[in-house]
Amino acid sequence: MTEDYHGLGLTDKDIAALQKHGLSRILQKIKEQQHTLELQKEHLESALNSIEKNLSAAREAQMSLLPKDLLGIPNVEFSARFYPSQFVSGDIYNVFRLDEYNFGVYHIDVSGHGVASALFSVSLSQMLNTTVTKQNILKIAISDPPYYKINSPEKVIATLDEDRSFERHGMYFTMIYMIVNVKTKKIKFTRAGHNYPIVIRADKSIEIFKAGSIPIGWDLPRNDEVVEIDINSGDRIFLYSDGIHEATNPDRKMFTLKRLCDSLKNSSNLPLDDSLDNLITELRQFIGQDNFDDDVSILGISMK
Repeated sequence: MTEDYHGLGLTDKDIAALQKHGLSRILQKIKEQQHTLELQKEHLESALNSIEKNLSAAREAQMSLLPKDLLGIPNVEFSARFYPSQFVSGDIYNVFRLDEYNFGVYHIDVSGHGVASALFSVSLSQMLNTTVTKQNILKIAISDPPYYKINSPEKVIATLDEDRSFERHGMYFTMIYMIVNVKTKKIKFTRAGHNYPIVIRADKSIEIFKAGSIPIGWDLPRNDEVVEIDINSGDRIFLYSDGIHEATNPDRKMFTLKRLCDSLKNSSNLPLDDSLDNLITELRQFIGQDNFDDDVSILGISMK
């Protein structure tokens, strides 16, 4: 019987003393409780493994929603990087064709992070589809040729903000939505509380566009506007989440918008993919770790 209690951290002398005083029943009770705790630990580990598998599946599902290419849009290059701080992210972006000459781009950052924000971002991506109907947010059906109308960026933002389900669920999000016309080489966009779009020109000059209004879901009057800019061969435009420029190093100093712009400018002679890889490497070196404390995403578009 003595050896049965060694797992409790007791010596032979301790056990003999307890048995002498008639406390063997207490020892047995302690042993039974220890066995129960070990079973509970096994069940907890099994449950955690199941949760991790489900979250991994959710991550793969979210990643599958992200664009892989520009669907044959001529003279345009697209690249992006996406790093959730947890298994899934509140960031979402997309690039899609609206018609022969126009393609749409959005970048969204849902408040918070984790599963709730990720589910909300997936819901938004489903709302923002290009199916032509009378109620579609991006592109509505009309009775005259060409039988569709592309909604302006301002209209898209306003329509989303009219959906009161956001406030009911206590969620809000920042967003930028733009329409790029590859024929006229013009971009029109509206910014709803999102980070300033950055344009790196072919001559390496930097332009930051600060015009914009409040996030979507605040239930406040909006004052949106459409900004129109020219984009020519060699120019690049970047949309990104605040997980980049607000990332902090061990000294609590931020990466900053300036460092972000400098990185993109200094690597603008590289292919777009390499430029983004270079930025992520610099960001990781700055914060001193590979993983990020906030969701990190950036979308780059280059005109050829």
